[in-house]
Amino acid sequence: MKVFISWSKNTCDFAGVLNEVIGRLFDTVTTFYSPEIPAGEQWLAQIEEELTDTDFGIICVSKENQMEQWLNYEAGALSRQVGDRRKRLGVLLLNFDDTNQVVGPFKSFQMKMADKEGFKSLMKSLNEYGPNIRQDTLDARIDNEWDDLATAIENLKARARSSVKTPDRTDSEKIDELLAVVRDFDKALTVPVINPLPTTADDRYKGQSFTTKAYRVLRGRPSSFGFRAVNELIDVLDSSTSLSELEKKAIQHYYSEEFESNDKTLVIIDPAWKDQYITSPGGPLGLEFPLSEVGSQE
Repeated sequence: MKVFISWSKNTCDFAGVLNEVIGRLFDTVTTFYSPEIPAGEQWLAQIEEELTDTDFGIICVSKENQMEQWLNYEAGALSRQVGDRRKRLGVLLLNFDDTNQVVGPFKSFQMKMADKEGFKSLMKSLNEYGPNIRQDTLDARIDNEWDDLATAIENLKARARSSVKTPDRTDSEKIDELLAVVRDFDKALTVPVINPLPTTADDRYKGQSFTTKAYRVLRGRPSSFGFRAVNELIDVLDSSTSLSELEKKAIQHYYSEEFESNDKTLVIIDPAWKDQYITSPGGPLGLEFPLSEVGSQE
């Protein structure tokens, strides 16, 4: 049985400990952890090969990496490979207070807090798909190994706390940070160009039908739409013109009609999307003035 461990940024060390722990918990399980790729290997080709030969996936997610482009790509690839992603693809939340802090596509997966009970529950799911060792034996092994995992989690949290900047920032610095967040979020919605997400002829037909209906919403206004599948969880509709909330709701309705059998999310991106995100009252940094007025702030 093959287990693929996915990580990004500050979850690398924890993923390495997890890789060793799983090897000691299950005698018949092999794991793949990307830092183990030998020097000189074509790492991208090997990761793609490992992804196609995986039975169970574990994604190590932190507050800092949850929108990372590569982590989202591996999550989408794993969800295609393991079939029932709600049972065979688990997300370990390493420094979250609760699941409500999770954003992005991981909400569709089996999310477990990185405490002993959450980890036992995830290992129980893994055990059911291959090793099938006695549950009391597995629990006893986890009890013996938990200190190593707990230490790795505490180290991650400590590094995250130490990286927090405490000095007061100017409004300009806050806006620069928001722009960076929005750009990172936009990038995270786009899968790296490795292998295009395969789409069936039926899905392509539905996509054409959906965009045709979307144009009706504009009522003759000049615009163009670009509809694309990002991964197994997200579809994106790019619009060259700004859309009202009512128009977006109508487009979402047409999308639900055409793709009623899937559980994907449609993200609509238009020219006003970033500005609305940045200047909305009560936003992430509490900015309540439009960007055009920034220069007049004392």
